[in-house]
Amino acid sequence: MRALKQSAKRWVLALSLVGFVRFPSLSIPTSPLQEGSPAAWEISLRELGVSEPLVLSAPSGEQWVTIPVPQGLRPVELIGRLRSTPGLNGGRLEIGDGVRTLTWVPLGLAERTLTVSLRGAPVTRGRLTLVWRLIPPPRLDICAAGSSERVELEDLRVRLEGSPEPPRTIAGFWPPDLRVLEINLPADPGPEEATAALRLVALGARLAGRHPLTVSIQLGEGAFAGAADPWRRRIEIRRGEARLRLRFDAEDAFPALEIQAPPERVVELAEGVIRYGEVMAFPEVIPQRIAPAEEGISGPVTLAELGWPQIQMRGSGPMEARLFLSQADLGGPVRGVRLRLVGRATPVPEGGTASLLVFLNGGLVAAEPLPVGAFDRRIAFPDGLWRRDNTVSVRVDYTPPGGECRVGAHPIMVFIDGRSSLEFQRGQNLPPGFERFPQSLMPGFGVGLRPLNASTLQAAADLVVMLQQATRRPLRPEVRPWEEAVRTSGGLALITEEAEGLAGLDLPLDPRPFRLVDVDGREGFRVDPGRAFLVLEAFEDRGREVLVLTRWGREVDLGRWVEGMDRELGWFGLQGDVWLWPVGSEPVAWRVRGSGWRVEPLPPVGGGVWERLWPWALGVVLVGVLGFLIWAYPRVVRRRPAGLEGSGRPADSHSHKPGSG
Repeated sequence: MRALKQSAKRWVLALSLVGFVRFPSLSIPTSPLQEGSPAAWEISLRELGVSEPLVLSAPSGEQWVTIPVPQGLRPVELIGRLRSTPGLNGGRLEIGDGVRTLTWVPLGLAERTLTVSLRGAPVTRGRLTLVWRLIPPPRLDICAAGSSERVELEDLRVRLEGSPEPPRTIAGFWPPDLRVLEINLPADPGPEEATAALRLVALGARLAGRHPLTVSIQLGEGAFAGAADPWRRRIEIRRGEARLRLRFDAEDAFPALEIQAPPERVVELAEGVIRYGEVMAFPEVIPQRIAPAEEGISGPVTLAELGWPQIQMRGSGPMEARLFLSQADLGGPVRGVRLRLVGRATPVPEGGTASLLVFLNGGLVAAEPLPVGAFDRRIAFPDGLWRRDNTVSVRVDYTPPGGECRVGAHPIMVFIDGRSSLEFQRGQNLPPGFERFPQSLMPGFGVGLRPLNASTLQAAADLVVMLQQATRRPLRPEVRPWEEAVRTSGGLALITEEAEGLAGLDLPLDPRPFRLVDVDGREGFRVDPGRAFLVLEAFEDRGREVLVLTRWGREVDLGRWVEGMDRELGWFGLQGDVWLWPVGSEPVAWRVRGSGWRVEPLPPVGGGVWERLWPWALGVVLVGVLGFLIWAYPRVVRRRPAGLEGSGRPADSHSHKPGSG
């Protein structure tokens, strides 16, 4: 019995300690970077900006994805879900790391779980390359199947192990992928310090790639807890003798980068930090151009500079390569664009036919028989098809001899050289509005903040992130005093808490309560007086392109405007020339100019100063009325009507006056 009691006491003691001892959890929190234990990490490809499902279309679909791997972590496993169409039953999916094949996955009718070991996969410059390649079954008729047969991959995640290592040098400060950037500035920042902060934000947005970047702007001394988060960085801008250093506030924690300089030198030091980050993350491509551009033609910008050093297509049936580029990637607004397509093709077997087709945003712009051997073609893009963001598709339609469209039968190869280029003329081909940005802000643009405080600087930082993620080229904002910024030429972004400071600008929408009516006088949208809202407008003013962000009503924080944006689409989701977010409603965007809508201002309640003072005036009136009632009530109650003065008893009809008989 004694032994049983001792055993029970030990069990009770052990169970009671469970509540006080913290064990590493193996569960995965829902966050972009999910930390399970100090040695287990997981990255979702969706959070990296990879569209899901990841699609590989027959006959020879291929997808390349790079995964950022911070220093100290190693890739362990790729997991996900896979499904394919019935026509691919018997085919296989090849998964590699860009150097070797990691595994072959047979394709069947049922959806299945995908698990691939990544141990030993090479990580170059902090990035792991994964390649998915579709190998269709030999019996598949490639010419008939087209792109209807496909493989879809979903819920793709990469598991990592190890312990993140904090950077020890300024050159290694920037991570291969950035998710959170904190910037701390003096309590009263000047234009130079704000410029340095925004340019650092622009680099952070480029490092973030296609996924959202969370930026936090703080003014004044702020506490910094150096958590071991390899996707987060903090920068502190201080005044003093010029120096750069990494400051470690805790052992094994990630450091803060301290940029200390007098205001006139802070941009210079920040540019040095930016160059470090660009050299490490974006290796310079030295273009090998075929020949200089013709007179009056700008460029050329080669495909290698845009990220395609060479494109290869091999097989039978339809083969296609897609190029995604924006006007900003070409250094500014352009028109009269021509594609100089340079490459070579293997001979088409006798009895076979092959065509070369080029599409711009889904519209056919060129078609001809596929040349044999080397070729060099200039293809003009119609201005009517040229947009802010563009998709160029180079397609080869090949039918082997006798129509034998089996996998591996009579294949041909087509190479598109990285020296292929885009030639263009500088100029606008789009109507005024959001579609003209960010290309109209190249190569640099002015920024006006009124007042220059934490709210307007935060709003400017989020705007820079949105714009930067719409182009490969770096943005170079320059904050200027308000009056100087308003008068500047070139691209301009104005952010103000007081809409009254925008007088004189040719705004499409006066930021006051209004209603929209059509040509028949019917109301389509309305913002009533007294309702606060945030508004972003894009327009042309005296030959320059301008963005304005402001508010109506003091109860809305200008620094929170980005919460109303679609974080996945970002700037790509904006159309028209006005974006407006009323308090308590969903944001709306539309085109005001040239659309037939007419803006009718609504007079505010009482107008101007009275709108702010009427609650106080009403309070004074109510207090006065209450005071009068308190003063008058006793006097009214104590005063008796005529005929009731005297004893206070009712008059007696039989009573006699004094002295009467």
